[in-house]
Amino acid sequence: MTSPLRLSAVLAALMFAGSAAAQSYGDAATGLSVSPPAGFKAEAGRPHPQFEVTIDISSKTGTPKAVNSTGQLCTLGFKSEPQNAVLTREVINAQMAKPEWQQLYRTMFENVGTVSDLKLFEHQGFSGIELIVSPKAGPNAQNVRMFASAMETAKGRTALICVTDQASLAAALPQFKALRATIHAPE
Repeated sequence: MTSPLRLSAVLAALMFAGSAAAQSYGDAATGLSVSPPAGFKAEAGRPHPQFEVTIDISSKTGTPKAVNSTGQLCTLGFKSEPQNAVLTREVINAQMAKPEWQQLYRTMFENVGTVSDLKLFEHQGFSGIELIVSPKAGPNAQNVRMFASAMETAKGRTALICVTDQASLAAALPQFKALRATIHAPE
């Protein structure tokens, strides 16, 4: 027979594990989904002018630090791009490798801030672009940093935008990249 003390310890461990476990979310209409690492929660996102569908991601532990009052750490968004339908994976990857295509992404994000650390990454066999943005405006802008990842597929553009404070960015980058690895972009 299990002792009440041991049963209480097991129940407490299960409750704690459940609170730190990840919470996945997907959009059935587009196929956009994320299964974040433990400690993160994903849920239906708020409407956003840049995307048809969004998924909001927050940390259940408070790390990395969110810089807004809602606790939302990242937005995962998808926008269909019908013109991409004729593009193969190889064409998209070759396009992303071109300096002029990378400059288009840089210019797009320079509308909101100073871009640094632009790099290519691979996900689902597609090349994407990641970068860091220091916002020009907004509450406490000088201390805010944005990690953005974007990739194109035959169905459209998928982007992950995570925002934290400058002091937390270096420690947060591996977590943001681990989160990005759990995304399923519509293809």
